[in-house]
Amino acid sequence: MAVAAPQGGMSLERRLESWVEAGLIDRPTADRILAHESADRRPVALWAMAGLGLLALLLGILLLVSANWDRIPDWLKLSAHMLALAAVAAGHLWARGQGRRKLAEGLLFAFAGLALAGIALQAQVYQLTGHIWHALILWLAIAGPALLLGGTTRLTGILFAAMALLGPAIMGAETVDDRGLWWLAQGAAMAVPALLLLLSMRPLGNGPGFRMALREAGLVAILAGASIAHFAWASNITASQAADNALRLILPAGASLAALWLGRQPASDFPRPLLLPILIGPVAAFALALAVPHPDGIASRLVGLLAFVGMWGWVAQGAARTGLNSLFAVAIAAIAIRIFIIYIELFGSLAATGGGLVLGGLLLVGLSYLWHRIVSKRKADA
Repeated sequence: MAVAAPQGGMSLERRLESWVEAGLIDRPTADRILAHESADRRPVALWAMAGLGLLALLLGILLLVSANWDRIPDWLKLSAHMLALAAVAAGHLWARGQGRRKLAEGLLFAFAGLALAGIALQAQVYQLTGHIWHALILWLAIAGPALLLGGTTRLTGILFAAMALLGPAIMGAETVDDRGLWWLAQGAAMAVPALLLLLSMRPLGNGPGFRMALREAGLVAILAGASIAHFAWASNITASQAADNALRLILPAGASLAALWLGRQPASDFPRPLLLPILIGPVAAFALALAVPHPDGIASRLVGLLAFVGMWGWVAQGAARTGLNSLFAVAIAAIAIRIFIIYIELFGSLAATGGGLVLGGLLLVGLSYLWHRIVSKRKADA
């Protein structure tokens, strides 16, 4: 009996036929496999058409509302938004109580989006003006706790982490020249990556996907920030600037120490070999580059190179002990790129000549080869 394939299932039919001919499976088994796959097959074209129809309906409603936006009374706009916000929140609680995790997560994401839209609507109705970070921090205060307590997947985890990093970062950048208590506010912005790592170490009613999104965002932010800070070695840091930066580093250091303490507790699932490299290494790198006075010179740049290589080498060692090959590869690549950058910094005039370009090219090729060998050996050993 020939295997009857459903429409669009020729690829599966050919594979099954080849397996039957090779003697890997018999004909009845092939028939049962195809029948099982056919039963699970979804009408993709039908769902695509339904999705396009729903999208067209939503776009039509949006166009109708936007075309008559100025004619809609302010009280009606605000009331409709509040009703929508309450309905979505109630729907999330209901779906969560029913165990419908995906629906609850989608409604929680919608709640966060509506909260941000509501802030913009309030500003439009009452003609409010201000910095963009005012709205982002307000959103974090309104929707952040809901995401932190109710989020279960990477969807809401990424949203929370992105907004937690973005709002304070914009605030710190716009107030960098302000003094006084703004130093602590800027320090609070610098402490966010360590706080994300801290939050990822213990469940607060959320799921592992949410906590893993916080952990990954915290790792990327703290290592990227410390790497960028190393370029301060190529500038003149005065005693006054170093003192200001030391004040800014109080909160990041405190957050890192708190995360280190929590990460050492038995209930924490954070990889132990990475605790010190991730939570102490970047803070030390920040302090050396920004809170220690130094001139712009060859000696300072070489010290910065050693600090950079030391930090990433420490991370590479922790990643190797933990088995995180991707982080190990990133650490080795960061070291190789930094070595090439220091070559350009120290021999910039030579790099503009033919011989300098040849040497630079050979250095880059050599570093790429070494990176490939080290990473390949690590993967083979794992």
